[in-house]
Parts: sequence; structure tokens; C-alpha cells
Amino acid sequence: MNDAIQLEVVCEETGLTALRREWDALWQKAHGRYYQRHDLCMLAWRHVAQPRGRKLHCIVIREHGELRLVWPLVSWRRWFWTYLLPLSPDAADYTSVLVEDGPRAAMFIELAWKATLECCRADFIHLPFMNEGSELHRIALREPRVLGATRHESWIAKLRGEGDWKTFCGSLGTLHGKKPGQLERRLAKEGRLAVKHMEMADREGIAQGIGTMLAWKRQWSDRVGKKGIWLYLPHYERFLIGTVTDGLAHMIVVSLDDKPVAVAIMSHGNPLANAVIAGFDPSLGRLGPGTVAWEHAVKWAFEKGYDIDFGAGSERFKGYWSRDNRGHAWTMQIANTVWGLVGYRVVRWVKDAVDFVRGEKASEGVSRKG
Repeated sequence: MNDAIQLEVVCEETGLTALRREWDALWQKAHGRYYQRHDLCMLAWRHVAQPRGRKLHCIVIREHGELRLVWPLVSWRRWFWTYLLPLSPDAADYTSVLVEDGPRAAMFIELAWKATLECCRADFIHLPFMNEGSELHRIALREPRVLGATRHESWIAKLRGEGDWKTFCGSLGTLHGKKPGQLERRLAKEGRLAVKHMEMADREGIAQGIGTMLAWKRQWSDRVGKKGIWLYLPHYERFLIGTVTDGLAHMIVVSLDDKPVAVAIMSHGNPLANAVIAGFDPSLGRLGPGTVAWEHAVKWAFEKGYDIDFGAGSERFKGYWSRDNRGHAWTMQIANTVWGLVGYRVVRWVKDAVDFVRGEKASEGVSRKG
């Protein structure tokens, strides 16, 4: 590293707070993503990471005193091992580095990665949802101790440059056999339908809507067996409320006879927005209230001049609104130390042994019945 480049690892909240002005300028210049915003990262730190006892490691690189790269990470101890992952609300957010575009971006990311391996001293590094082909993904693939790598579909709707909403909708096919607007008209036959764009100042209404939405999501999670821990902790709920009341994201509530039946949250864009989360009353699932909420969220982003990243997942509405503009993201886990590799092998051995014993007992039970 030459004398013009300075690397620092910020480990205290005061240091993170002090970066705001420079961070915001870099975020604007680099067309940063929703989850890379300084204020969003502060919410994730204060409402999720810090209350859960995690330690801060924010990689900062300057050149000639000017901020070029920021990558906020956190670590925590589990049993005898230390885990490192990006600072986030722990709800399937992307992993990427906020870095100034240009021919030197790859070098800055390489320096940040080396600092991550050497300075943070974690046994395991968890990297969820890295965009396929990104510089960070390329670097991670080089590591000799990749313990697991999972590929996910991801979707981006390119809305900027479209003429008007009606023409755009007319160019789409059908979702669940319906064109845009048809499900809303059908839902309106069930009662008095209202679609409300929540105001930032309505803190009580926002909190109630998010609480109701997460309760629906937990019902769905219990039913299908997909239990993300973030759904069951109060930290994520407080984080979500903060994103809307602080104006980082926009919330839409669909009601029927004054009762909420669906909620959708879409971030502001720079100019790419993120579809953050949505949920609907499962008792009305056949009427498609969730689809109606997403339609209004997409329309809001369209009118704002944003493209939309729908994130990873195979839900049909993502392919529909993105016109099947599909990419891929990778989730990887890396052993950064020999001790981490030993721990991984021990855990695998124990798991395989338990599975073997269970299989033997199941076979024995079948044999006795026979």
C-alpha cells in the first residue's frame, strides 16, 4: 500500500457516526444501494447488531485523504469460534462494498478483503447474496477454504425510460391470470377497498402496520417451515419502523373495510430501489391482496423514476414485474482460520453421526414392523 492510501478499521459507534458526511457523498457518487446508506447502516447497528452483542469492524479506505471505500462488518462469538458478516438487519440483504467507481475500484476492494482476513481475525466469514461476477464475488471464490456456496436467482425491473404507467402495464403479460388492476377490482368487490401511502410522521400507524405484517409473515413461516430468526426477534421490527419513519423507505397499506389486508415496503432509489418486504392476510390469500400491494409499490417507484431490485427468490411477481430480467447472487461461507476449519469438520462429523444413528433407529423400527 502506498503512502497516499490509508486503511482504517472503525470499531466504535462514534467513529461510524463521524463518517456520515463523507459516506453520504460517496454513496451519491457511487450510486450506492439502499442497504449501503450511512443512515440505514446506523439503524442496523443500533437496532439489530449492537443489541445482539455484536462487535463493529468497518473497513475504511482513503486516498489522499478522500474517502474511496466503506465496508461495515460485524462479528460475534459462538461457542469457541468467531463469525464475521456484513452489518445488516440479518434479513436476506445483499453483500457488497461501497466503493467509488473507476479503474482503481478493484484494487480498493482487494485491499478491503485483505484487511477483513487479517484485521478482523474471524474463524468464519459469511457473505450472503453477493452479485454473481462482482469483484467481491470473484475474490471470495479464490479462497482455499470455501465451506459452502449457494446460488440464488435475483431480479431487477428496469423501469426508467418507460413512457407512462398505462403503456408499461399494457406491455406486460398476466400474473396469476390477471393484468395489472384486475386483482384490485376483484378485491374491491369484497368490501370498501383503500390503498394508503403512509406518511413518515404517522409513527403509530407505521408501527401497527409493520407489526401486523410481521405477524402474517410468521404465520406463513410456520406453515411452510422457513423460519428466519429475524422474523421472531423485536430487533428487526424496530429496524423496519425506523426505515419508514426516517424516510429511507416507503410503506403502502391495503385495507378492506378499514382492516389492513396487505403491506408492502419499497426503498428509495439512487436510482435503483429495493423491494424490502411485504406481507398479506393469509385468510384472504385467494384474493391476492399481496399482489395488489406490490402493484402499488411498483407504481410508486415507477413514478419516482426508480428501477427496482426485487432481491433473491423465486416468487412469481419478481419475474413478472422485471420482465424476466434475471441475474444471480451467491451466498458463501469461508473458513478464515485453521481453527475454523477444524470446528467445521467437527460439527460435520457430529451431524453425520447423529444422522447415521437416527437412520439406524428408523431402519430398526421398520424391520420390527415387518
